[in-house]
Amino acid sequence: MAESLQTVSKMICDCGRPIAHLFGEKKVDADKVAIDDLTRQVKKQSGDLATITRARIDQLKAEVSATKRIKKALTSSRGELLKTLEAAVNASSPLSLLSLDRNQLMSFILDAGLGLAVEEFVDSADRIEDAAAKAVGAIVPNFGFDPIQGEINQIKVSVAQSVFDDVIIPDTLGAVRGSLQAMAVQVPVKQAMSALSKRMQSATGRQLTEVRTKLAQYGRDVTAKAAESAGLDMFLYTGPEDGITRAFCRPLVSKVISSAQMKKLNNGQGLPVVTSGGGYNCRHSWSPISKGFLIASKLPRATTKDIQKANAGGRR
Repeated sequence: MAESLQTVSKMICDCGRPIAHLFGEKKVDADKVAIDDLTRQVKKQSGDLATITRARIDQLKAEVSATKRIKKALTSSRGELLKTLEAAVNASSPLSLLSLDRNQLMSFILDAGLGLAVEEFVDSADRIEDAAAKAVGAIVPNFGFDPIQGEINQIKVSVAQSVFDDVIIPDTLGAVRGSLQAMAVQVPVKQAMSALSKRMQSATGRQLTEVRTKLAQYGRDVTAKAAESAGLDMFLYTGPEDGITRAFCRPLVSKVISSAQMKKLNNGQGLPVVTSGGGYNCRHSWSPISKGFLIASKLPRATTKDIQKANAGGRR
C-alpha cells in the first residue's frame, strides 16, 4: 500500500451521503436536496457570496462523483480479485497462498485492481482542493496554494492511507484469508469464492461512508490551512438549510463563526469540528472570510446562544 501511495503522491508532487434517507414517507437523496437548496441560495446571492456558495456546490458534486467512481472501482477490483484468486488457487493451493506474508498478499490484492480505487480517491481529492481554492480566492484575490502545497500533499497522502490502510485493505485481507482458510479445510472453491464475494460486497457500504467522510474532512482541512496561510480567522458556515439538516448545524448555517467560537463547538461525535463540521456525512463547510467581507455582505454573526444550541443539538 505504501508503494502504491508513493506512486500516487508522485503524480500530485444524516447530513450528506449519496444514499436514500427516510424523510417522512419518502426516500430522500440528501445530496440532491443539498445541491438543489444551495442552487436556490445562489439565485438570491451575488458577487463573492455567490462564488463561495458555488464553490460549496462544486465540492459536494465532487464528493458525490468520487463516491460513485470509487464504488465502481471497488466493484471492478472485487471482480478482478475473485478471478485472480481463483486462478491462483487452481494453479497452486490455498495453503501456498496462505503462506504469503501480509505485504505479499497486499500486493496481490492491489495488483488485482484495488490500486485503481486509490488513484480515483486522490484524483477526487484534487477536485475538492480546487473547489476549496475557489472559495478562498473569492475573499483573497490571487490567493494560491503554492506556499502550503507540500503540506497539503502530505495531508492528501495521509487521508488516502487512513482510508485504504485502516479500512479497505484490512477488510479485503481478512476476507481473502478467511476464504483461503475455508478452502484449506476442504470447503469447495466455488462455495468459498461465493462467500468471499458476499463478504466483500457487504463491506462496501461502510467503506464508502469512510471514503465520503474522509474526502469531506480533507476539503475542510485544506480550507483551514488556506485560511491560516491567508490570515483569515472568521468562517461562514456554508451549506443547505433544509429539513434534513442535523440539529447541530441548524443554528449555525449561513452565519459567521470566529475561530474562538469554533473551539467551543462540540458536534457530539468525538470528531474535530474544524475538519468534520457536524460529524459523519455532514454536508456543510467552513468558508473563510475577511472582516471587510463580513461588513460588506451584512452576514449575521453566530451568538453565544447559537453556539449553545448547536452543542445541545450535537448531544442528541
